[in-house]
Amino acid sequence: MGTTIWVLSKSKTTEGDDWDHSALFYAVEKLDLICEQQGLAKISSFLDWTDFEANMSEDDEFPDEEVLRDKASWFNPSQALPMLRALREYVAINESERESLLELGKQHLSEELLEDLDDCILKVEKIIAENDLFHFCVVM
Repeated sequence: MGTTIWVLSKSKTTEGDDWDHSALFYAVEKLDLICEQQGLAKISSFLDWTDFEANMSEDDEFPDEEVLRDKASWFNPSQALPMLRALREYVAINESERESLLELGKQHLSEELLEDLDDCILKVEKIIAENDLFHFCVVM
């Protein structure tokens, strides 16, 4: 079973995400280093592990959506958008480095990384327009 990231807005958590951002998930660690070098917020600072932890829990019952939403960390999407745009530009310009951004064994996802960033930018822009909060929900 793989792990991925969903872009979720607080008011629409039950809608999930129509895109599998696995390439982005497997590049977070190295993308954070690029963010640090460029003086940007780290992508990992917008991750929320609530859903992942609930899935890994040994509890018999999975919490309902309202409980998960209330327990989750939510962020201002306007703080993430400049970082996403800068990372997208970096990944597009540095095509030869793209594979090295992904965890060992996940290099085959390198072409999808740019698509993941494009999708995240579109979704975060929409969430900003809706005046909502968001997070990158880590799911498995």
